[in-house]
Amino acid sequence: MRFYNREKELARLMEIATLSEESAHLAVITGRRRVGKTELIRKFAEGRDDFLYFFVSKKKPRVLLDEFRDLLAARVPLLASASFGSFDDFFRALFEITKERPLFIVFDEFQNFQQVDPAVFSTLQDLWDRNKGTIKGTIVCIGSVQTLMREIFEGAKEPLFGRVTARLYVEPLIPDVVATILADHQVDAVRHLPFFFTLFGGIPKYYFLLDRYRLFGKTPAEIIRKFFCETDALLQNEGKDLLVEEFGKNYHLYFSILQVIAGGENQMARIADKSGINVNSISKYLDELTSYYQVIERRLPVTATRQEQKTGRYYLKDPLLRFWFRYIYRNQSLIEIGDEEGLLGKIQADLSTFMGWSFEELIRAMLLKRNDGTVVPFGFTRIGGFWTKRGDVEIDIVALNEEDGAIFFGECKLSGSRFSVADARRLKEKAKAVPWRTGDRREHFVLFCMDDLESDAEQALAAEGVGVVRLRQLLSVP
Repeated sequence: MRFYNREKELARLMEIATLSEESAHLAVITGRRRVGKTELIRKFAEGRDDFLYFFVSKKKPRVLLDEFRDLLAARVPLLASASFGSFDDFFRALFEITKERPLFIVFDEFQNFQQVDPAVFSTLQDLWDRNKGTIKGTIVCIGSVQTLMREIFEGAKEPLFGRVTARLYVEPLIPDVVATILADHQVDAVRHLPFFFTLFGGIPKYYFLLDRYRLFGKTPAEIIRKFFCETDALLQNEGKDLLVEEFGKNYHLYFSILQVIAGGENQMARIADKSGINVNSISKYLDELTSYYQVIERRLPVTATRQEQKTGRYYLKDPLLRFWFRYIYRNQSLIEIGDEEGLLGKIQADLSTFMGWSFEELIRAMLLKRNDGTVVPFGFTRIGGFWTKRGDVEIDIVALNEEDGAIFFGECKLSGSRFSVADARRLKEKAKAVPWRTGDRREHFVLFCMDDLESDAEQALAAEGVGVVRLRQLLSVP
């Protein structure tokens, strides 16, 4: 599969590399596992003769040092017979080389030095502090265990605190790029983007695997079976692979909370009840999952004030983790006994409901990239959802402009035919419960849907003052 997008990230790396021809830079690249950090670096390195790449695997220091020496000797033949007795020796050699010429040096999975030899951090700090004025080039530290990377570089008591000169956080691909990937593989993006976004979000590795296993064009059931339900399915342990190292020995407790949230509970008291954790203790764990691990997010109604903080709800941020905790982790018993059909059946029975919720996330993500007045008929300053404290009123999407008093209400339905004139009237009635510039605002109402509506149905909604926006209108691919 070809390399997609990342123009901004590549431009940023080029900027850093160009600057480092005159003065040294210490850069940190982070992002979720599988998001494409290594592929980004490989793409950037194409055609460069100043590039050095070291993967920090969890090996004995002696073994890893010999491996690094061989890689370095390929660039500097005089070092072929060198013997590094420590990482101090290795880094000293690197710094000596960069006094002569700038290099772009990458250490992938840098946080693994914590287990290989934690003295590396102090060594690098000492050498950097003493030589940063005389060396040239860039040292890039890539890490996937984001909690460890933050501790290493942002912990006030850590050796490398304050040394970083450039940061790059690699985000998942936006829905438009995912749609392009689907179109390039002869998949109808309009029809199938909601399914792929629900399972895989914008994580490039999963689309690479779909290509590798020739699963583009297969049915949703075939894809889910192959990746999640078969014995030893490739992504069956993905949640553990992504999070166990982040959470450490207490991962079971966090996993229980995430399973409950993925199941649809998003209020603190309900999460505590369903997970069997005392309500007085649950806030601590939710705060850790939100602020420290950054796996979930706490959302407020788009119009919420400081006095309305108790209306916050919790959501898993990552699409695949939402899917994995909702269906795979929850059904470990079926996996243990090898009941592939039973597991697939449970997923299929609920998937349309789950995709409906995910469709809201997809639409919101696309609107954020189109804040130009073309879909929402004004430039919005805030966008989100709305709900009352009691939960008796909920609106999928509310966008507003705090300066000119415009407000936009959107409902999301995979099947637009399920949105009737009565639903349109209910949406307008619910809008009255939104306590923002009441009586002094310009209101707009839209139904977002995946499929087409009959012309008479669309005209009936228009007569009620509700427009219709199809997914096709939001996509930049045919």
